[in-house]
Amino acid sequence: MPIMAIMTGIQGSGKSTFCKNYLSAYDRINLDTLHTRNKENIAIDEAFQAENDMVIDNTNPTVEDRKKYILKAKKNGYRVVGYFMQSRIRECIARNEQREGKEKVPTTAIAATSKKLEMPSYEEGYDELYFVRITDTGIAVETWQK
Repeated sequence: MPIMAIMTGIQGSGKSTFCKNYLSAYDRINLDTLHTRNKENIAIDEAFQAENDMVIDNTNPTVEDRKKYILKAKKNGYRVVGYFMQSRIRECIARNEQREGKEKVPTTAIAATSKKLEMPSYEEGYDELYFVRITDTGIAVETWQK
């Protein structure tokens, strides 16, 4: 059964790095590179048609933001796997400061996303959920505690 992975976390929490290191075989769908919801929808539909695993690499901070992806995934016979990136605002701002060009986002945007961040839950329709932390030695992935 194909997988739709949905990333959740504020800017600078390590979502894209996690995708590149752990989900590189998945079709990566990201608004930063696609720029519009229309292009995002086309990319998702193409992945569904090809039955490719895909990862939605956006902040997806609210239940409502994630709902549309989960509903589409279920409708298309996909397993839904969620990855919640530990989102400590101070650490995310520090990582963001190391970015250059368009990758760097305003600190106010990080704060705004942090304020609306809602923890994911199995009740949303996830088949699997994981908590991801960046550690001194790399990345720790833990099964979500119900």
